[in-house]
Amino acid sequence: MKSDWKKTFRDLQIKSLQTLYKLDIPGDLYLLFLAGMTGVLTGFGAYLLNVIINTVHFVLYNQGGADLIAAPVMNYLRILFPAFGGLLVGLLIYYFSPEVKGHGIPGVMDAVVNKGGVIRRRVAALTSINSGLTLGSGGSAGKEGPIVQVGAAIGSGIGQFFKVSQSQLKILVGCGAAAGLAAVFNAPIGGVIFAIEVILADFSLTAFTPIVISSVIATAISRYMIGSSPLFAIPTYALNSPLEFPLYLTMGLLGGALSVFFIKTLYSIEDVFEQKIDMPFIVKPVIGGLLTGILAFKFPELYGFDDSATHSALTGHHEVYLLLILMLAKILATSFTLGSGSTGGLFTPSLFIGAMFGAAFGAIAGYIFPDFTAPPGAYALVGMGVVVAGTVHAPLSALIMIFEVTGDYKIILPLMLGTVTSTLTARWMKKESIYTMKISLFSNRLEGGRNMDILQNHRINSLIRTDIPIIQESTGFDEILNDLMESSYSTFPVVNKKNHVTGIIALRDLRPVLFDRDVAPLLLATDIMSENIFVLHPQDTLADALRKMEMDDRDLLPVVDSREKMNYLGVVSKEQILDKYTKENFLLSDTGD
Repeated sequence: MKSDWKKTFRDLQIKSLQTLYKLDIPGDLYLLFLAGMTGVLTGFGAYLLNVIINTVHFVLYNQGGADLIAAPVMNYLRILFPAFGGLLVGLLIYYFSPEVKGHGIPGVMDAVVNKGGVIRRRVAALTSINSGLTLGSGGSAGKEGPIVQVGAAIGSGIGQFFKVSQSQLKILVGCGAAAGLAAVFNAPIGGVIFAIEVILADFSLTAFTPIVISSVIATAISRYMIGSSPLFAIPTYALNSPLEFPLYLTMGLLGGALSVFFIKTLYSIEDVFEQKIDMPFIVKPVIGGLLTGILAFKFPELYGFDDSATHSALTGHHEVYLLLILMLAKILATSFTLGSGSTGGLFTPSLFIGAMFGAAFGAIAGYIFPDFTAPPGAYALVGMGVVVAGTVHAPLSALIMIFEVTGDYKIILPLMLGTVTSTLTARWMKKESIYTMKISLFSNRLEGGRNMDILQNHRINSLIRTDIPIIQESTGFDEILNDLMESSYSTFPVVNKKNHVTGIIALRDLRPVLFDRDVAPLLLATDIMSENIFVLHPQDTLADALRKMEMDDRDLLPVVDSREKMNYLGVVSKEQILDKYTKENFLLSDTGD
């Protein structure tokens, strides 16, 4: 049964590739087409995520749970709803997909940096279900982490299906991430900037154009199916007086410190759940959900499906002590929910925390300087940007996202000052963001660049693999195509009868003849292969090998004994190099060297 399914999938894959290649779409347009496909599927994925969240919430709190909690005594059962959601999430994570645990975005970043953009197909479905259960049952988290992971998995799945190069696969992951964020928050520009600034760290035009296409398409679908209003409908705020600039500067400094406090609290509680609580993983989200339920019973504003408190902070006046209590309670509730392993995002909680902090700061500033300060809602708006920027270390993304979720562009100067100040403060206090903290490795690219000492000091001779299929020069087209479809690699070495490497064949080399069934069966490997290739030698460093792969856009290269003889020794893949780099980095940081 499984082999029949694999055969059907492979046949569909070949027919799809034949159809696309028959259209003879240029390489750049081909990537844009796949980016558009990613945007369409992610747009519908965002709608489906909303449906799951609303359905779970309706069943527990509005229909199935309404009669159950009608009596005052039974009302305490609300405490158990997040724990019930945590139980279901724990079961799904434990048995099906550990990578959907937590807040998602670090996993996407890790896939881009260390896995060549490869994300398992099941991640999209399981993330949608798990986050729907977490948020619908009342867990304190947001939708952006899950939908970024869903979109990234969709983009990665499309890229793997159509056998794109590794660099294109990473771009499609960014396309999915941008599309997801744009669709959920009705923020197409913010989605693009977030994907470029945070996920890919790639501002090239090659990445920018397809990401824009995905974001626009996903947003259009979301607006049609969900609505086009900003996430928060608020009055228009502006700078009342230049004398407010020192206040916003101060708020940026304090907001940066608050962001670091949030990061440390989240990971401290996560460490307790992972290292100190000696129980099966399935139980941990239940405990986290129970603790969240206890807090949310006292402060219902903490529920993940409820944005009313954030909106209220943006539009009204509240007691300072209540705002500060809600701010601290949200930090704890979010840390309990995500630190215990439930699935959700951190952007929405950051908005909540920032709004409470900003409104409290604005109320105090208004009391001390009543003559020139704006309403507390203006400070709440800037506070949202301040905390988002401080937690993700991405001021541009925070700036654009706040504009788009509020529709307010007139308070740009205070927001720019606050987000930049917060980011600088947070970076000064802690070099990792709330995302890179999860996968912090000494001198990893996520922190600004690979550790070149590791790449230069280790050679590839210990990485050479001989279990990768090789193609003989006399191999026919159909056999080559079948081998490529069944392999997780998109490149194979070609050797002659003397076992000398004579070329490389990748799926892109088959493109010109894939649809021509009269000519294709007559072709041999020598007719298709690329002959001007890079090769590796056993004494090459990791840096040498990685540079050659990136220059030639290959996911693996053959290893030969010498350039003159070209005797085939095996292959080394980019995945192996990055795995080796990751392990050595960990050992280096663990020993403190």
